[in-house]
Amino acid sequence: MFEKDTLDVVVPCFNEEQNIDSFYERIASTLNKIKINYKIIFIDDGSKDKTWQKILSLKKINENIIGIKLSRNFGHQSALKAGLDIAESDYVFSLDADLQDPPELLEEMLIKLKKENLNVVNAKRKKNNEKFFKKITSYIFYYVLNKISKTEISQQVSDFRLIDKKVLNKLKSIDENDLFFRGLIPWLGFNSGEIFFERQNRSKGETGWSLNKMIDFAITGIFNFSNLPMKISFILTILMSLVFLIFTGYALNSYFSGNVVRGWTSLVLIISFFNIIIFFVLGLISEYVGRIYFEVKKRPNYIIDEKR
Repeated sequence: MFEKDTLDVVVPCFNEEQNIDSFYERIASTLNKIKINYKIIFIDDGSKDKTWQKILSLKKINENIIGIKLSRNFGHQSALKAGLDIAESDYVFSLDADLQDPPELLEEMLIKLKKENLNVVNAKRKKNNEKFFKKITSYIFYYVLNKISKTEISQQVSDFRLIDKKVLNKLKSIDENDLFFRGLIPWLGFNSGEIFFERQNRSKGETGWSLNKMIDFAITGIFNFSNLPMKISFILTILMSLVFLIFTGYALNSYFSGNVVRGWTSLVLIISFFNIIIFFVLGLISEYVGRIYFEVKKRPNYIIDEKR
């Protein structure tokens, strides 16, 4: 069914030496079952363990493996970008090497994409099995993002997906410093579908998604796909200006009528209130200006140390 097609499997890796052998066995078995011409692109995103050595060992037994070693840890989205830039097949299947996303779903995703004439097939979790904190913060993030953004992003969808060459070529043409593929792909507007699966808990190794990385990822998604925070800051500035004018009128009236209000407490509260609003507005502006600053420098999303 897929003998005439080509497929690239893009696999970002960060400290996955305990999982990569098992991952390879499962993805290779799936690919051989499907009987499709393939390449497996492993991207070592600055791992501190023996992930790169594992990739080189696998390449010795399978010439269809391409190993990419980044010079340092550039982050998951940049590592994914590195794999997509190298990919050139009819279809691209992206997933992590931690085996939480089952590679066996590839066949079902390919069938759905071809049967329904889709450009993208996302794998969507039936339920979130993460810890309570991560679960609730993830829900809040996507709820807020979908409310303030014109691009609708599905809940429980990660970078576990299948895309065709049309989508791949468009993604390659996007030149942004802050990448958020979960927003970029639906933003492209091509036909997409979903399949549902039960996500497994990580059995070996530790997740590379620290709290700081998750916060940065969330901020990137919000600021890259909505300018509503800037609009809010502008509205707040107008409202606070009106409030300030009212207080000024009240103070001047009290002064000329001889009914001067004494007391430093109210004065301190008012000053503090306005300072909070001012710094909030400045914070939003500085965040956008900072992102513009990084964009105009046009530094690459990643630097390749080795390619095998």
